[in-house]
Amino acid sequence: MNLILQIFESTSIIYLLNFSILGLIIIFWLLTNRWINKNLERFLKQKGWLVTGREKNIKNLLKQILLLLCIFLSYLSLSYGHPSISVAKITHLELFGFDLDQKDDSGNFIRYSFTISRIFFIIFVLLIARISLSVFRVIIYRSTKEKKWIDEAGRYTIIQLSKYLIYTFALIAALQGIGIEPTVLLAGSAALFVGIGFGLQSILADVFSGIILLFDGSIKVGDVVEMHNQEICKVEHIYIRTSHVKTLDGKTLIVPNSNLTKENVVNWSISDKVTRFNIEVGVAYGSDTQKVKDILYQCALKHPLVEKTRNINVTLDDFGEYSLRFKVYFWAKKTWEIINIKSDIRFTIDQAFRNNGITIPFPQRDIHVISNDINEIKK
Repeated sequence: MNLILQIFESTSIIYLLNFSILGLIIIFWLLTNRWINKNLERFLKQKGWLVTGREKNIKNLLKQILLLLCIFLSYLSLSYGHPSISVAKITHLELFGFDLDQKDDSGNFIRYSFTISRIFFIIFVLLIARISLSVFRVIIYRSTKEKKWIDEAGRYTIIQLSKYLIYTFALIAALQGIGIEPTVLLAGSAALFVGIGFGLQSILADVFSGIILLFDGSIKVGDVVEMHNQEICKVEHIYIRTSHVKTLDGKTLIVPNSNLTKENVVNWSISDKVTRFNIEVGVAYGSDTQKVKDILYQCALKHPLVEKTRNINVTLDDFGEYSLRFKVYFWAKKTWEIINIKSDIRFTIDQAFRNNGITIPFPQRDIHVISNDINEIKK
């Protein structure tokens, strides 16, 4: 009886110790998670390690690492004092598996099992790849921050290409680490890949187009482009298969990369930081054309985003049906804001015309009524 009580007491102490350590681990997880949410961004700024726009990704990454660490520590705390719950037994449990088309020396088909240890190894390799990418991103931004030979789009391209390379090597390492040879897997699935290739031609075209865009640099992040449907957009992201562009209305369009390489796309940012635009306006016949020319010139010149070092040209474009058609040509510094720039200049032109007595005509018809015809109708 005394022996049973001793065993019960010792078991209770072990369980108490198990759950006490588990409680401490939970408190540690909660406090650290709270610190990451509130103080991590400030800490990284103080150290000069923060990459603008990546705050959320860094927080999520650290939270995932913290969660995995706490899960592992929780397992160790609960298994302490219980020999039947060993790390070896747990990690070698098979979650799922399949029989290979190969036989061992005994003539039995070889079975490949996905155990907990192999799953954890894959997760570990992918986490290492993600951490490596984050560190590489910080190094690139810090080392090229004040360099003139590379801009934001160039840094983005380097990081995107590095991301695909790092994850490719990580996948190969993960497969080799769990006993799967990538070359054998590729060779055995060659026929399958050929069939998939025929069915996924458009997707593969988008992928190769994405690689071309990242290497070629003809369209970069931040460029203002005019799509084939004449819609003006700004490139926000270039991924391996699609690109995200924002319209002037603030909508984000997901465009397949093949559309950007195959179709005619005008890149307003590729050649110069300023682009030439024009505004057309009509004035009434009989207006002082020289005064109109001077007013249009001054209205364009006054706008702060119109380039002053480039020629502002005013032309009498045509003798219209009911107006003299003028065009004022100017160079704008911020092509993305061209709608607002044109609107501001039009407001200025309208006010200047009013102050100088110049009329902007509108379509009208003169109807002449012959009195004899009216008398005949009355009869």
